[in-house]
Amino acid sequence: MIELVKQAQHGNAEAYGKLIHLYQDSFYRVARSRLNNDEDAADAIQDALLSGWEKRKTLKEPKYFKTWMIRILINKCNEIARKTPRTESLEQVPEPSIENTESHLIFQEMLLQLNEKNRLVMALYYGEDYSIHEIAQILEISENAVKQRLVRGRKEILKAYENA
Repeated sequence: MIELVKQAQHGNAEAYGKLIHLYQDSFYRVARSRLNNDEDAADAIQDALLSGWEKRKTLKEPKYFKTWMIRILINKCNEIARKTPRTESLEQVPEPSIENTESHLIFQEMLLQLNEKNRLVMALYYGEDYSIHEIAQILEISENAVKQRLVRGRKEILKAYENA
């Protein structure tokens, strides 16, 4: 993996494409957890991939490629979210090239009921298996803020299901 990143950093577009292919599902889940529709998520991913390619030489540690790209993606999502009027959708989120199991659909439905900040932290923690420390670095917030958002997200989910 690290070798692919190094090749991409030296201008190998095929290596970059392989990396993107490896992480495309994660990128989609992150973008979709932040944005309310597939079109905006696709736009954010496309912008992030282009930006990642243009800035590939600025990545200092190849082992953090995925984290670095997710940070870029989140910034692109934030740009789109600022430009897009807020509307909440409770539609279920389809997942590309991953089997849509019942538990996966339930997880996606739960995420859609959370506010944006908590949704993103919950998606990174439970959906992408990032640690609290890694999420804090990606979102550029403190570890305590990540912990608070996880607690709030869990409470929001509990409250939503108690009311259902």
